[in-house]
This record gives sequence, C-alpha cells and structure tokens, in this order.
Amino acid sequence: MKRTIAVMVMMSMMVMGSSETTLRGPDSPCALNPDADLPFTVELSPDKFHVSWAFDSDQIVLEARVRTRGWVGLGLSSTGKMAGSDVVIGWVDSAAATHLVDGHIEGERSLVRDASQDYKLVRLSENGTHTVMRVVRALRTCDPNDRDITEDTMRLIWACKDDDPKSEAEISYHGPMNRGTKSLQLLSSRPRSQPELPQDRSTFDIVQDKFPIPPASTFYACKIFSLPNLNKKHHLVEVEPIIDPGSEALVHHMIVYVCPDTVNASHVGVTQQCYVAQEADSFFTCTSALAAWAIGGGTFEYPPAAGYSLGMPEDPRFVLLEIHYNNPSGLTGNEDSSGLRFHYTTQLRRFDAGLLMAGIFVSPFHFIPPNSDSFATYGICDTNSFSTLNRSGETQVDGEMQVFASLLHSHLAGISLQARHFRNGTQIGDIGREPNYDFNFQETRHLKKIVTVLPGDKIVMECVYRTTNRNKTTLGGMATEDEMCLTFLHYYPKVNVSSCLSMSDVPSMAALLGYTTTGMYPYVITSPPKDAGSYLFMVFNEINWTAERTRDAERTALTSQQLVIQQQMSSVNFIYNGIIPGIPADPTLPPCVHNKCGRNGSLPAATAASPTAPLLATLMLLLLARAICD
Repeated sequence: MKRTIAVMVMMSMMVMGSSETTLRGPDSPCALNPDADLPFTVELSPDKFHVSWAFDSDQIVLEARVRTRGWVGLGLSSTGKMAGSDVVIGWVDSAAATHLVDGHIEGERSLVRDASQDYKLVRLSENGTHTVMRVVRALRTCDPNDRDITEDTMRLIWACKDDDPKSEAEISYHGPMNRGTKSLQLLSSRPRSQPELPQDRSTFDIVQDKFPIPPASTFYACKIFSLPNLNKKHHLVEVEPIIDPGSEALVHHMIVYVCPDTVNASHVGVTQQCYVAQEADSFFTCTSALAAWAIGGGTFEYPPAAGYSLGMPEDPRFVLLEIHYNNPSGLTGNEDSSGLRFHYTTQLRRFDAGLLMAGIFVSPFHFIPPNSDSFATYGICDTNSFSTLNRSGETQVDGEMQVFASLLHSHLAGISLQARHFRNGTQIGDIGREPNYDFNFQETRHLKKIVTVLPGDKIVMECVYRTTNRNKTTLGGMATEDEMCLTFLHYYPKVNVSSCLSMSDVPSMAALLGYTTTGMYPYVITSPPKDAGSYLFMVFNEINWTAERTRDAERTALTSQQLVIQQQMSSVNFIYNGIIPGIPADPTLPPCVHNKCGRNGSLPAATAASPTAPLLATLMLLLLARAICD
C-alpha cells in the first residue's frame, strides 16, 4: 500500500507540475550538471578576473573567479558598455551570507533588480584572496531585461569592487580600472577535429623578424618566403598564430598568399610595404590565399577528411606573408616577429583543401554614405565555372565544394556580416553569419554542418555598416578607416578558383547621383563639366546624403548589374556579369514561452499545458485519498 501511495504522489506531482525552477540532475534529458567541471575558460583581466563556462541546448553555467573580497559582476551588452546591459552581481558579506542580484542597467550606471530572477546561484564563496561565483541561467529567459544567449558573438562585460556593499541598493560604482569587456562566442564548443596531431608532424614558421612597426594608423607589411623543399606529398593540418608579446594590440590580421614559381629570388626574405606603387613586381603576383588569421582568432584545424596539399609539383614553393598593423595611437619603438606556424604531415587525408575569398572587390567604388544607422552592400560569386582540381592539379568536371569553416571580415563600420547561399534563385542557408560583428574579434569558425556548394550556386556576401559617427563618405580600401566586405571559405575538394569578388555597376550609381561616367573601369566622370575628368569616388563628399538618397543608393547597389572578377588558380582573371538574387528577410525567433525543461524558450507543441490537466490532477488526488483510506 505504501508503494501505491508513493506512486500516486509521484504521478500527481508530474501531472500538476511546479512553478518553481530547480536545478536538474545529470540524468535529466535537458540537464546541464551545474556542479561539473567547466570546459571553457578565458582570462578577462590578467591575474584578476577569469571566467569559465559550459552549456547545452537549454542553459549555460558561468563561473567568475576574481581576485577580490568584494562584489563581482558579469553582464551581456550589445555595445560592450554598461548602459542597457543585462547583469548578475554577487558577494559574500562579513557574516558569510551570500547575495545574488539578477538585474539590468538603466541610464549609464543605475542597477535595477529584474522582476524575474533568472540567474540561479550554484555556489558563491570567498577565501583570503578570491571570490568565486557560479550561476546557471536559461539561454532564453523571456525576460525583456535579459539578453538571449545565442551562437553569435556576445559582448561579455565584467566588473568588481574590493569592498562588499552594505545592501543591494548601495552597490557602488566599480571605477574605470575594475571593469572591462570581451567579445566571445559563448556557445561554440570549438572541438578539435582530431584528438591530437599526427606524431610524425613537422612545422615551419612564416614570421616577421623584428620588423619595426611604423607609427602609422594603418600599415601593411609584406614579406616573401620560400617553403620547405619537400620530396613528396604532405598535408597541412593546422595553422597556429604566433603573436609577438607586446604586439597583441597592433597585429590586426595576417594572410599568407601563394606566389608563382617565377617570383624573383632576390625578393625572398625581403619585407616591403604592401599596396604601394614602389612595391616590387614579385609582391603583386602573390594573390591566392592559403591561410588567414584576424584579431580574436585562434588556431585553425583542418577536418580529418582534408588537408592543404604541399610538396607536389603544382603546390606552392613561395608564399607572401601580409600583416596589417593597426596603430591608431602612433606608438613608436615596437619591433614585431609575429606570423603563423604551419603543422604538416605525411599522413594524407582523403581530400585536398582550398581557401576561397569571396565578397566585394576592394576598391573606392565600394562606398558607404555618412550618418547612416544601417547601410547594406552586397557582393556575388557565381560558382557555375568552378572545376575540381585532382591530385595532379588538373581540372575535373563537377566543381562541388564542401565548405567547413569561414572567416567574415570588414572594418570599423561593419555591424552585421553574412555569407548567404543561393540555389536556383532562392536562399537555402548561409555559409557564415555574424549579426553582432566586432572588429576586434574575428575568428575562423567551423560551421555546425558542412555546407555543400554545387556548381551554379551563388554565394552572396552581405555587409551592413553603421556610420552615424562619420560625416564623410567611407570608401572601400586597405586602411582601417576604409571598409571591406569579404569572407574566406575553407572547403574541400580544391577547385580551380582562388577568389570571386564583385562590384556594383558604377555608371548606374553615377546616374542616380547626378553624374555620367565612361562605361568601363576606371569610370571617369564626363558630366557635369565641373567634375569632368574626375573619378566618381572623388566627388562622393560633395553629395548631399539625405536619408532618401542614402536608401536609393543602397537599393541601386543591390539591384544593378554586378561586375564579377573571378581569379583562377593560374592567376588568370575571368570577368562576367551577375545580378544579386532577391534577399529574403532573416527568420525571427518564435514566441518566447516556458519550455519542456521548466525554463523559458521555444516550446514544442506537445509539451504545452492542456485544459484537461486540472481535471487529471483532481482525479489523481481522489485516487490518492482513496488509497490512503484503504
């Protein structure tokens, strides 16, 4: 009879449910064990503030380990600043009592407790030097004051104070030295593609050698290297950044380009400024990207199925290292030896990998008007002419690509980037997406699922910019203050194309702005007479960029014919015309309701509460009462 009563109690509790949110154990299908080890960690402030975390499809566990005996705080912000951020603050008082506040910031600094306390305390402790706060929260709480935690870039803010507050209402301002922000992809497992690198691997470094960084806001340094002389085929399996201590804030991105075998031997080992008229001819011939790294990124690993081929007659013998130094403060006296380390092996994978650069052709004809909250530009690549390269470098017929990773790239004005994937005129997905783009956090990301790009598919690179802090037109170019719109796609098997870039029709844009130009590059203005002989980009700042004209320019750039420049592996350019297909609206999240795990999020229909639930609960209670009476 006791067993019957116990079963009845359990069944009645299951039917009636509970309004209380509890931490679930490791055996629950929705559970993330909040007491387990946290596999991911980042140092937010050296020897002061560390954060570790773990997550599943429903929730995230965050732990702050901070050198302080006062309060500690973590937050999520759209800008990296306090204003409007979603925060959690905790401390242990002098009586060893713990305090936790789930709140948000109103105005610049005012902490306001959320009506719904969605951060749940796992543990909060302090010792003689540190305070440790571990909390758990649903990824999507449905609280309007909470930010959804997604797979996109999240701006994590942190702060601490050395003294405990007397009360929640008296949490004092942390000051300028005890705070910071860091962009992270919190929901990225970043698994290694293999448990460990092959034992027989070898390495070589492509690095600068104490290069004196000029006191210029933007400087591109290029250096040519010869690769190891390999007598048989190898596969490159990993590329590791080497950032010289002291150069972390100055090295913005690095790209290694393949050079032709005809490169002048006297230029090997020489560093020159890139993209200037005085640059030696050899440097201009290195155009096919082999590897790319940008600030915020880490080590890049090829998947077990593929590696970049080295050592064959058609493989590169010479490469060029391009480093973009970003030095807006004009610092002097810095020498840099940064670069990339390449891990390669004789244990061959099934496929040869390649790297495709797609997007908008870098030129001043790519422009963004000033004072715009949102201005979108597009570049297109049609893969119809792509052919697969076999192991001897000869082309085959299909040209199918399996894309496994992407790096999205723009400069300071970029706020949202997406590589859209079209088939038969319809977008069928994306090949990389970052709606919260951060110039200082650019990493090559492995896609959750490999994307198959078939011959004839179109890759459309979309970049959205914000220029509300600029009163002059922003042009495409190499400087940090200029703009780019590019994606680097890692894929296999290797095809015959290294870059596929486009630019919108300049004469069409000129007509919209009241000018006529010649019909071919470099598009010289022919009227009005006062501007005749100038290039169109030279008069952009003479234009009255009203909101209406800005929208018309955005629409014209989207609908006009595109000039596509496709570079073959042989360095021969193939030029054709293209049209950007119809851009669909991005999907929106479903309504936010309680989910099957007792927290909040998107609810599967089968788990919704039904009108019969109260009746069933009553029936179970009656059966329970009868069992007790018996």
